[in-house]
Amino acid sequence: MSDFCLVRQPVFSSTGSLIGYEVRYNDADDGQHGFAQSFLSGTFDLVRNRLPAFVPASREQLIEDAFLAAEPGSAIVLLPADTAADVVLVEAIARYRAAGGLLALDQIGADTSPAESLLSHASWVRVDARAGNADTLAAICARLTNGTAGTAAGALKLIAANVEEIEHYEATLSSGFHAFQGTFFSRPEPLPAADMPQSTVAAMRLMGLARDGNISDRQLEDVIATDPVLTFQLLRLVNSAALGGRGVASIGQALRLIGRNAFLRWLAVAVAAARKSKTGVDQELVRQAVERGRLLEQLVGGGRDSGTLFLVGLFSLLDAVFRMPLNEILDRVVLSTEANDALLERSGPYANALEFAESYELGLFENATMIAKDMGVDQAKINDFYTNAIIWTAEALGAALEAQQPGMKRAS
Repeated sequence: MSDFCLVRQPVFSSTGSLIGYEVRYNDADDGQHGFAQSFLSGTFDLVRNRLPAFVPASREQLIEDAFLAAEPGSAIVLLPADTAADVVLVEAIARYRAAGGLLALDQIGADTSPAESLLSHASWVRVDARAGNADTLAAICARLTNGTAGTAAGALKLIAANVEEIEHYEATLSSGFHAFQGTFFSRPEPLPAADMPQSTVAAMRLMGLARDGNISDRQLEDVIATDPVLTFQLLRLVNSAALGGRGVASIGQALRLIGRNAFLRWLAVAVAAARKSKTGVDQELVRQAVERGRLLEQLVGGGRDSGTLFLVGLFSLLDAVFRMPLNEILDRVVLSTEANDALLERSGPYANALEFAESYELGLFENATMIAKDMGVDQAKINDFYTNAIIWTAEALGAALEAQQPGMKRAS
């Protein structure tokens, strides 16, 4: 069990590529820094997934050389705007940068901040996209970048944080920001002619049949067998991920070996993975949807069904994944009344599980912990649930990609 909590939030480039994650922590009860604990346990490297991690830090952590053990370039330290420069801090920054570390200034706004005296040491600056209108953001950008090119840190790059609306994104993009993060990238953006591939629609209908207790395994197998492509993909998916290559040869055998709930989960993963991703934002949305499904699935207990929990988590982001209103997506699949209530009305026995996931993903650890307590979930296991969801999703989506591209082999 972990005595700290962490969450990662994606950072995207101006072209939509995933360039890294911000990794947020709550402070452990024993006073040790969450970063140190996650680094020693290997969780930090797992969560950042070989990409740079922007890590909020304090003056004290830098002075204590808390980040020197990290692989060079793996942790980009975010110093708050009210951090004033002094000899001891500058020396600590010099040690960190000499070891290959990168520094970022955080929470910079319209007014000049004490931390800006450290601009010559910084590679990144993060600005709140809500700091003002387009003119204000452009002025902040000009103030920060004026004269910084050619410093020891190289050309300064700007991150727009808290990008929540299209206006925030357009204003920061036009002002010259290089990277972006915020809830705007996980919200649905309906397209005029958005629709799902017919195979995806068929798979979603099968999910409804799989949940119907009146449909036997044999009947379900017969229905799936009418779609050879889906049959092939599901068998590859179940073989490569669910059973460790035990040689499942038929849908019926898969149902008998892993059970209908687990089979339903793999069918749902296949649906999410079927989204043709054009950008890193699209790929991350699929990953987040499956991760949320797996995270919620582990909150079983108190009368909550694990299969329903998984589907509530997954479907809660499918409007953003497929760029369609959620009610239109749910019209194509038969979920339980409780699942529909949670997704559309935020009511019923599964609504608090969804609220837990959303709070945790935003780094609202105290609120998430309170919800977990009300649900009867062991709070000491929350971080383990989250990291397990990341591990499981990476394996599941890797298997799903293999199933869609038979000639492809995953890198070892």
